[in-house]
Amino acid sequence: MSRGTLLQLAVTAIALIALPAAAVDHNNIDARRPLSFDDADSLAYREQALEFGLGLGLTRRRALGIGMAAEYLYGYQMNSHLSVGLDPTFGGRARDRDTRFDLGAVSVGWLRNFNRQHGRTPAFALRADLLAPTGIGGRGVGFRLRGIATRQAGRYGRAHLNLDLNGNPGAGGGERDLHGAIVLGYSRPLGYPTRFATTGLAELSVRQGEDQGTGPGMGVGLGLRKQVGVLSVVDVGLQTDLVGWKGSPRDRVRFVVGYSRGF
Repeated sequence: MSRGTLLQLAVTAIALIALPAAAVDHNNIDARRPLSFDDADSLAYREQALEFGLGLGLTRRRALGIGMAAEYLYGYQMNSHLSVGLDPTFGGRARDRDTRFDLGAVSVGWLRNFNRQHGRTPAFALRADLLAPTGIGGRGVGFRLRGIATRQAGRYGRAHLNLDLNGNPGAGGGERDLHGAIVLGYSRPLGYPTRFATTGLAELSVRQGEDQGTGPGMGVGLGLRKQVGVLSVVDVGLQTDLVGWKGSPRDRVRFVVGYSRGF
């Protein structure tokens, strides 16, 4: 390896170390930005961020669905952040034939990072969200608990494991009070070490059916996050449900585009 290459690698490494470990940048992953998994990093202390997303979903034998997402995050202390989110939808939905505008659940969330990766030990974090029943047919306050592990995978990539427990204490007839999910994610800077402005993502998920008597569903997704400013990121993603066992509802294709801004 030439002296010039070594110098370039050293400068890049120093720049990465100097960056806030969890600032709004393309290599720090939040759920729905643009896929469904989180990494174990929290937002930087005292940093704030606004994240917006627009999704188009093509469901089986139903109208085109449009989903929006807006979330505010605040790093209220070291290694922890709070969030408030809103997820309105309009048009076709996988589990419902209703196509009216639905405000969806207003969510309040908390994420805590417990450690950085050291040796073979991954970075671990816990995320908890409360979901207010503000949408059509909402009953009771729901919740989601997510355990997150992130570890280096190869020279530049990172692997992410998310384990979910979703609760709906006000579930109506035929709905499960509790259902789980497993999401395996992978992220890798594209063009690194000569360029460091874009990250590619991929995921594989298995989710338990929300209705009693239905089986799990398996989905995959691909996405990109692109740095467009010091604290601005755009993202695009494509997801599909490969298999739905025992009548589990499926989306054929979901396309997501989003924008995040830190301040």
